[in-house]
Amino acid sequence: MKKNLIIKFSILYFLLTTFLITLYILQYEKNIINYLDKKTNQHLLQFKAIYDEYKVLSNLIFDTDINTDKTINIFKEAYKSNELEKNKIREELLNHLALKYEKLKRYNLKQLHFHLPDNESFLRMHRPKKYGDDLTKIRSTVKYVNEYKEYIDGFEEGRIFNGFRFVYPLFTKDNEHIGSVEISFSVLAMVETMYKTYNLNLSFLIKKDIVDKKLFKDELYNYIESPNKNFYYEKSIYNKYPPISTSTNSKSYTEILTKGEPLSVLENDLNIVKTMIPIKNPISKEVVAVLCICEPDKFMLNDRNELVTKIIVTYLLLALVFFLFYKQALGKDKLIRLNKELDKKVALEVKRGRKQDVHIFNQSKMASIGKMITNISHQWRQPLSVITTCASGLKVEKEMNMLDNKHFENFTNSILEQAEYLSKTLDSFREYIEVDDKKKEPLEVKNNMDKILEFLNPTFQDNHIKVLKRYDEDDIYILAVRSELIEIFNAVLTNAKDAFIKSKNIDSKTIDITIRKKNKDHVLITIKDNAGGIDEDIIDKIFDPYFTTKHESIGTGISLYLTYKLITESLDGNIYVKNRDKGAKFYLEFPLFQTKSDENEQI
Repeated sequence: MKKNLIIKFSILYFLLTTFLITLYILQYEKNIINYLDKKTNQHLLQFKAIYDEYKVLSNLIFDTDINTDKTINIFKEAYKSNELEKNKIREELLNHLALKYEKLKRYNLKQLHFHLPDNESFLRMHRPKKYGDDLTKIRSTVKYVNEYKEYIDGFEEGRIFNGFRFVYPLFTKDNEHIGSVEISFSVLAMVETMYKTYNLNLSFLIKKDIVDKKLFKDELYNYIESPNKNFYYEKSIYNKYPPISTSTNSKSYTEILTKGEPLSVLENDLNIVKTMIPIKNPISKEVVAVLCICEPDKFMLNDRNELVTKIIVTYLLLALVFFLFYKQALGKDKLIRLNKELDKKVALEVKRGRKQDVHIFNQSKMASIGKMITNISHQWRQPLSVITTCASGLKVEKEMNMLDNKHFENFTNSILEQAEYLSKTLDSFREYIEVDDKKKEPLEVKNNMDKILEFLNPTFQDNHIKVLKRYDEDDIYILAVRSELIEIFNAVLTNAKDAFIKSKNIDSKTIDITIRKKNKDHVLITIKDNAGGIDEDIIDKIFDPYFTTKHESIGTGISLYLTYKLITESLDGNIYVKNRDKGAKFYLEFPLFQTKSDENEQI
C-alpha cells in the first residue's frame, strides 16, 4: 500500500508541476513577444518623429533659399546651354549659395545637389568639382522627380554619400521644368538627433551590394565591414557610436529584414533589447539599410527572475501539499476504515443496480482535490510573494553592504509573520479536509459559513465578488458532519462564483447570504447572487446527476446533485432554488439542534 501511494502521488505531483510550469513558461514567452512588439513600435515611432523633423526643415530650406526668383533665374537656362555657358552658370550658382550652404551645414545639411532634366549632375555644393555624370541608373529618386515632376523623399545611396534625401522639381514662373534639386541630411545627423533626444545606442548598416554598385571607388573608404557579410557600417557613425557586440548571429535576421519587417530581439546574455528598423529605397521599395537600436533591459530580466522564483516555489509548495496528503492518507486508520466502508457501500449499490452513483462519487472526489489545490494556491500567493520580496531585499542589501540591524530585523520579522500566516492557513486547510468518520455533531451554522467564506475569499476577490452577510443574532446549531456541511456551503457558493464568471457583463457582483430561524424547529439559509439567474427551462434539472450548463472540460454536473443528496438524505433537510431579482436564490433548510439554552427558553 505504501509503495502504491508513493507511486500515485509521485505521478500526480509530476503531472501537476509539469502543467503549472508549462503555463508559467508559456506566459513568460508571451510577455517577451508583447514586450518586444512594444519596443519595436516605440522605436519606429521615434525614428519617424525625427525623420519628420528633418522633412519640415528641408521644406523650409527649399521654400526660403532654393525656390526663390534669384536662384531659379540663375539655374533656368542651364539645361539649354553649352559646356562653357554651363560652367558660368554653375560658378554663379555656387557663389550665390555658398554662404547659405555653409550656414545650413550647422543644421546638419549634408548635400545641396542640382540636377538637369536629363538627370545630369549639375552642381554638388559639397563636391563642386564633381559634375556632369549621368545619375539615371544611380539615383532613382532624381530620375523619378525629373520624369514625373513630383517631389519624393527617402533614404538613398549616391556616388559620394548616402543620406535621407528630399528631392524637389524646379520650375520657372511659367511652369517650365528646368531640373531638380536635392536637399539631404546625413545618417550621422539623424543618429545624433535620436541619441540626444532619446538617449539611445544606435548603429547603421548599409547594404553592401548597393554601396559597391553606386559609389565612386575612391569614396569606399567611408565604409567598413560589419559582422554581417551583406552589410557595411558607415565609418562616421561607427567611429562616433561604436555598436554593442552581441552574441546574436545577425545573419539569421537578414531574411526578415530584407522583407521590410522591423523587429526587436532580446539578448539574454547581455540583458539588452536590440531593435532593427529596415530602411527602404523610396522608389524600388527594396531594403537598403538597417537602423539598429540597443538599450539595456530590466523588465524581462525581472520577469525571468520571477519565472525562476515561481518555478522553485511551485515545486516546494506542491511538494509540501502532496507530502501532507501522503502522510494523511498513510497514517490515518480512520481513512482506511472509511474506504472499506465506502467499498462495501459501492458493492451494495452495484448489487442494487446503482452503478451511476459510484461513478459520481469518484468524480466528486477528483473534483474536490482540484478545488482544494486551487484554493490553497490562492491563500498562499500573497504571503509567498512577501517572503520572496524580503529575501531578495536581504540579498541585495547584503551584496551592497547596506544591510544594518534595523533592516535585517524588519525583513526577518516580515518573513516570520508571513510564515506564521502560512502555518495558520495550512491548519485551516487541514481542518477543512479532515476525515471524521461521518460522525455527526452539533455545529454552529454561522461559524462554519464564515470558515468556508474565509477559505473562498481569495477567489472571490480575484473575480471582484462582494459578499453580504445577514445573520440572525442568536447562535444557531444543527446536527451534521462537519465536512459534509462545509462541502454543501462550498458547492452552492462555488456555483454562484461560476455563474459570475459565465456572465461577464455585471458591474457589481454580489452574493447575499442570510441565516435565520425559520421557525422553532428549522433554520433557513438563503444564498442569492445577481449573476442573471437560471434559465427557466432548466431550473428544475440542476439537481439531477450529470446535468451542467458549463463546458464539459470544467463542469461534471455532480456538485449540486451530491449537495442535494447530502442535505436530503444525511441531514434530513431540503434545498431548492428560485430566480429572484436578476439572480438565482438557493434555499437551504435544516432541522435545528436544540441546545440546553433553547430548551430552557421553551420552558
